[in-house]
Amino acid sequence: MSAENAAGWELQTQDKFLKRHLLNIVIPMTALALSACGTMSQPADRAEFEYPQSNSFSGNFLAGKAAQIENRTDYAARYLLRAYEIDPGNDDLRRRAFLALIAEGRIADAEPVARVLVDENPEDLFAVMTVMDAEIRDQDYQAALDAVSTLPQRGITALIVPLAKAWIYTGLDQPQNAMAALNELQGNGSLNPLSEYHRGLILAYFDDLNAAEVALASAYGDPADAPLRAAEALGSVYERKGQTQKASLLYESYMDRHPQSLAMPYHLDRLAKGEPPTSVILTPASGLAEAYLDIATLLSQENAVDPALLMARYSLSLRPGDDITRLLVGEIMEIQERFDAAVIVYESIPKDSPHSWNARLRAASSYEQLGKTDDAIALLETMVNERSDRPDALIQLGDILRIDQDFAGAANAYDRAIERLGGTDAVGWRLLYRRGIAYERAGNWPKAEADFLKALELEPNQPYVMNYLGYSWVDMGKNFDQAEDMLKRAVELQPDDGYIIDSLGWVYYKLGRYDDAVEQLEKAVELKPDDPTINDHLGDAYWQIGRFHEARFQWHRALSFNPTDELRADVQAKLDGKTPHAGDVAAN
Repeated sequence: MSAENAAGWELQTQDKFLKRHLLNIVIPMTALALSACGTMSQPADRAEFEYPQSNSFSGNFLAGKAAQIENRTDYAARYLLRAYEIDPGNDDLRRRAFLALIAEGRIADAEPVARVLVDENPEDLFAVMTVMDAEIRDQDYQAALDAVSTLPQRGITALIVPLAKAWIYTGLDQPQNAMAALNELQGNGSLNPLSEYHRGLILAYFDDLNAAEVALASAYGDPADAPLRAAEALGSVYERKGQTQKASLLYESYMDRHPQSLAMPYHLDRLAKGEPPTSVILTPASGLAEAYLDIATLLSQENAVDPALLMARYSLSLRPGDDITRLLVGEIMEIQERFDAAVIVYESIPKDSPHSWNARLRAASSYEQLGKTDDAIALLETMVNERSDRPDALIQLGDILRIDQDFAGAANAYDRAIERLGGTDAVGWRLLYRRGIAYERAGNWPKAEADFLKALELEPNQPYVMNYLGYSWVDMGKNFDQAEDMLKRAVELQPDDGYIIDSLGWVYYKLGRYDDAVEQLEKAVELKPDDPTINDHLGDAYWQIGRFHEARFQWHRALSFNPTDELRADVQAKLDGKTPHAGDVAAN
């Protein structure tokens, strides 16, 4: 598993069936958040905001809107709230300020504004949720029920309302009404797993452990393939029934299917120490927080990051110490390119949490994105020494060193990771491919070639490995026939990949088949118009067939796309007529 996605193992609270069938509710939810919050785009550059020195409405309002566009909800909340204080009668501003507060997790601060919004429109989803959650935190479940009952059950509310009512009825000590609320989700097969999961949680809350076991065991089919929280909930029920061996078998089976999971070793260690079972849901507020997390996870999987963040914030408002929800918030912030804020979230997860490891991996990734490569490397090296049984920190360390062009260091990190995994025969093609690139760039071609060939032995039709190996052979002037066959196959598998098509064109160039080279390289430039190497290759091919002006044009284009120093010098030499294969470039 790639180190970049390590934390994803602990965020699978919704399975593929829900993801596939709930698009009809995701789209309305996304549209609502877009209309309210501004944009979901990922900004190319991060703006730096200064707190306005004046108390003017326009200064704060414009700064707040700019912060929203940049996904800086911390600044947006500050500016828009101050503007709202200056002009409390501005309806549009009120809603912008309210949603910025929610996105920043300031649910309590948003409550007074939410009550005004609910008075104006009792069907305002986020305003109602804010009021409802405030009542639940105060354990005024009847007031919470009154609030949620104003929402029409269409779009996303058709999912939120039944789950909210079920947990509110749980708080009112009305299990039959809670079950009836969940029945509203029945009939749509895609919602049955979620309904049964929360049915099992509520039954366990009321100590009806036998019925809870039936619901949780059936919710997602094989419990070992269920989302992590569902497997943990079923294991907790087994433990509470005194069936510790059954719980242990479940945790071990889950580990076999998901070897990167860190939660199950924690539970097995706890069982070995004779420690008591952990209840997944301790209060109705925690139950509703779990429902919000399920919805937030689904939305994030569909790249609806703005509404996903809002739902995750509501979840944390009811269950502030939940580490999986914190992981999700951090990952959403990474998508929004708020890497500094993501680090703060990841560092809030306690070291003794079973999710601390994944949080620190993500923090290292965010450090690297912030340009704090030394901090990322230091954190990963600490983790490498902390857990000699895990390869993921070494793999991520190798990736960062490779990006930083420390290819020898990257190869060494990959070497150690492969050793921890049991040697070359025990790893997949991806890790061998990464190490092969590091070896090649470090100048150790024999080891690089061995890794690429082994990767193809494991995955014979892997186009990216074929491309790297075939291109390298051609660049070294060897194995042309084998490289041509390999790259033709890679192009068949990835016909829209400009880099692979460029490699095939370069084979033809090296073989002296310049017309064929031009045909392929023109396709490659179409697909990757701003790649300096591909433009340089096309220039070389044009030159060889006598299209001198077009060749020079392509070389100039190559120089305009920020080439490496080595490529820049080579291209400039061709333009100056100083290289053998360019001939009398300057004269033409």
